[in-house]
Amino acid sequence: MGKKYKGKLCVYCGKRPSVTGDHVFARKFCLDKYRGYLPQVPTCDECNRVKAYLEHYLTTVLPFGGQHRDSQETFSTLVPKRLEKNAKLHRELRIGYAGDKIPLREGHIEPLFAFVAKGLLWHHWGITLTDDDCAAAIVIRNDGAGFLSHIFTKMSARDRVVANLGEGALTYEGIQAKDYAQFTLWRFLVYGGLNFAETPRDPNGKHCIIFAVTGPRAPLANFWSSVFKEELPAAQEVIDADGDGNKNGATERPEDCCGVREERSGP
Repeated sequence: MGKKYKGKLCVYCGKRPSVTGDHVFARKFCLDKYRGYLPQVPTCDECNRVKAYLEHYLTTVLPFGGQHRDSQETFSTLVPKRLEKNAKLHRELRIGYAGDKIPLREGHIEPLFAFVAKGLLWHHWGITLTDDDCAAAIVIRNDGAGFLSHIFTKMSARDRVVANLGEGALTYEGIQAKDYAQFTLWRFLVYGGLNFAETPRDPNGKHCIIFAVTGPRAPLANFWSSVFKEELPAAQEVIDADGDGNKNGATERPEDCCGVREERSGP
């Protein structure tokens, strides 16, 4: 991807030198005509590899639940050829698909969007988190969207950013807090909102907005507990993105690479 991303500090782990550039939002999320303007950041091999595992699964599955303008074109153009290369996932989706709800494996979206929040923190404000910081992400049901909007409206901010990528394929809003430059809040809408199949954690089967935060561990833990009435989620093992019972050769937890945190249900 260009030499300008090599030899810097990886924005995801904040430890290893970068060897390449990474699209914060994988190009595979978007149709070809929208792939030229996606933000890029420096990354190391380890973080790039773990993030790619998550993207491989989600860029195949999430178009099933798309609601945006190009949802049908996105699905018909991108998904079939990917499923041809993954017969096991194809069977899993064929068995679990119900109406407009997709059978989504738990614990995949949240780690990816912890990566994304760190990438956007660097992309917009040039900040890389340290060992004293962390990132977390959670999927919010439709009935929690109003509560989240209230937080974004009332929070005193140093800066705010809004972006629409791929004509509604990926939209996000970010807020940078006044007290800590690395303390940021993010809300993402993927494919205009998604319908997921029911899970034991969420029998209603409806999720819409992805929420992520970055910042110093202590203030972030206080914020998380006050908003979600629970402790900041503990670190999580690398996800089995292929569903084949192994962890794709990964030897490190996502937190070792990027401070990934496990998802919990919304407020």
